[in-house]
Amino acid sequence: MKQTTRARAAVIAFLLCGAMAATGSAQSIQRLTVPGINNFWHVDDTVSTGGTITSREMAVPELKRRGIRTVINLAGGPEAEAERAAVEQAGLKYFLFAITPTDTTPIEPFLKAANDRANYPLFIHSGAGHRAAMAWMIKRVMVDGWTIEKAGIEAASDGLVLDNDMAPVWWKFARDYFNAHGK
Repeated sequence: MKQTTRARAAVIAFLLCGAMAATGSAQSIQRLTVPGINNFWHVDDTVSTGGTITSREMAVPELKRRGIRTVINLAGGPEAEAERAAVEQAGLKYFLFAITPTDTTPIEPFLKAANDRANYPLFIHSGAGHRAAMAWMIKRVMVDGWTIEKAGIEAASDGLVLDNDMAPVWWKFARDYFNAHGK
């Protein structure tokens, strides 16, 4: 009986340690108010994710002040070229990989840019931030070797939240991408 109790306690301790390790990165994520940016999450020292840049005049200097070197826009849209000009004028790098729910083509160039340490720290953004969190989740799994569960926990903490109708679309996008790539 003592051995069964000890074994059960050891299994519970092991499971708790695993759960804490999976959520460790999610605990350090901070949602911050950043002028000119809709939904800003500081994930870690290498990346922040967020939604639309609503005011280039306020957002770009703030991103530079925070040490961001590269802005990656995953939404595209009519303001993308003006955003590029403002970002590059401030001395930052800019990438545009417009991802739609039906096209995975931009994922490969995104992964290349997101894996290049010369681009760090990154600010990855999209409409409300769901796409940015989803793309970072794919990077965590495909490049960094994270489990889908661990990357999903982080993604839910840095913008892939069920607060509008697009979040389930991006969760499905990630799941389909992983399935297509044998994950």
